[in-house]
Amino acid sequence: MRLSFRPPHPPRDRADGVEILPPLPALGPAVEGPERDAGRAGRDAVDRVEAELVRAARAVGVAARDGCVETAAAAADAAALARGLDTLEIRADEAGRRGRALGASAETLAAEADGLAGVLVQAGRHLERTDAQRRVLEAEMAGAAQDAARVVEAVATLARQANRLALNATVEAARAGAGGGPLWQAAEEFRLLSADAARTVEEVRALSRRLSGPGAVAMGGVATSLACLRPAFATTGAAAEAQAASARRLADGAQDLADATDGIGRDAALAMAAADEAARRMEAAQSVGAGVAGLAGGLAGRTVASLRQAEIGDRRVHDRYPVDLAVRVGNWGLGRVLDLSRGGLLLTPPEGCGAAIGARLSLDVRGIGRMQVRVVGASPRGLHCAVSDRASEARMRDALVAIEEENRPLIASATGGAASVGTALEQALATGRLAHHALFDTTYRPVAGIEPPHYLTAAVPALEDLLPPILEPLLLADPRTAFCIAVDRNGYAPVHNRAQAQAPRAGEPAWNALHARQRRLYDDRIGLSAARSTRAFLVQACPQDEAGRPPLREVAAPIRVHGRHWGALRMGFRI
Repeated sequence: MRLSFRPPHPPRDRADGVEILPPLPALGPAVEGPERDAGRAGRDAVDRVEAELVRAARAVGVAARDGCVETAAAAADAAALARGLDTLEIRADEAGRRGRALGASAETLAAEADGLAGVLVQAGRHLERTDAQRRVLEAEMAGAAQDAARVVEAVATLARQANRLALNATVEAARAGAGGGPLWQAAEEFRLLSADAARTVEEVRALSRRLSGPGAVAMGGVATSLACLRPAFATTGAAAEAQAASARRLADGAQDLADATDGIGRDAALAMAAADEAARRMEAAQSVGAGVAGLAGGLAGRTVASLRQAEIGDRRVHDRYPVDLAVRVGNWGLGRVLDLSRGGLLLTPPEGCGAAIGARLSLDVRGIGRMQVRVVGASPRGLHCAVSDRASEARMRDALVAIEEENRPLIASATGGAASVGTALEQALATGRLAHHALFDTTYRPVAGIEPPHYLTAAVPALEDLLPPILEPLLLADPRTAFCIAVDRNGYAPVHNRAQAQAPRAGEPAWNALHARQRRLYDDRIGLSAARSTRAFLVQACPQDEAGRPPLREVAAPIRVHGRHWGALRMGFRI
């Protein structure tokens, strides 16, 4: 029968990914007496320890996940606080700059107000001098008016005398008759002089009127304006001085504001740094919480795997073989059968199938036919079912004959290789080539700067010489063999096959690619099950991995050294 495999559904966590087998009834010959009771008591104890471990791991996982959620929320709040403080710091810096700019502007305003007050004081002094000069000018103008009046009187007297002389000369000229020509000429000159004197009198009087009339009024207006300007200048000067004082107070307040905002900015920067540090620590705590959850699940998984693969905890009555067969489950639809044994099978039920423990199902398995089974347990991998009638047992035996025949050469290679490795290790111990404590050393020292992590143990130098001569021929003996490695009980592979070395990347030394797979811990569920198994052989399905490598069938056999379980030989075969 040709088998095929597909990747199983990914487990929810490391604890759920561990296959916790239900108690299967022993369908083979019963073991009577104290040995049977002791075996049952041992398995019951393992069941209780397993249940407590898984319960504790899940409780720790839930608590860690809840803590991660709370820590993530707190980290988000701290990050938001840091962003708010960053904004506050920016605004405080901006407020400080504006406060300093306002202070500078106020200082400038105060200086300009002081300058204006000085100008106004100086203008007041000029007004005082102008008022004194006005009074002098008024006095001089009054004197000039008086002088002009005296001149007018003198000129008027002269004009009157000239007019009398002109009249007298005219009279005398008339009396003289023909000889009065010179008198007529004198009379004309006196008349002209009198007329000129009269015009001069009028002009001087007009000038005097202008000086005593509009001029006096104008001078009075100037005096009044100057008198009004003095208090205005005094009031404006006082206002300018008050404005300067206010501007100085504003400048001082602006400087105080700038200093205060600078302090706020510094405090905000310190608080932001503290918030960032708190967010960083919360993220670290979240990572630690996630690691705790994973560690708890992984620890439970490793412990349960160890218990179930040990002789005292192994509840498998029959060897199981991985398959991937389509099956119709009653009226529920299509499901998958993932492994077969003479006692039952592992069923991935179709969507919506809610069969409980104890339920009976009718199956139609491809290549086998109709079978009646009873659900005896459930695990993350599916429903564990036991064959419930003789006809189904007969069909299961017929199907397993072909499966066992197909797996027999693979099992023989693995068990023979494991025996060869055990013999080689015993000889190395006997000759002193390898120390007993070094062989069973589980102190894995990480190698710095290598991803994925590599480890060294005390036995690595000797195992690098002992194992390849055994493993490489086994790898080349069957073209279907994909890998052949020896691992200790924790899944540690000190060496790997040369043919499995990854091709070096550009610029990478060839020895890096050669050692890419060795000195590593293969402690996943499949790896631990193989490493811890004490059965004569264990057949498992390796699904397609993330790198796209095709699914494999793996056969593992325990390696014993002087009767002590050291690990396993793992061989993967292409299917």
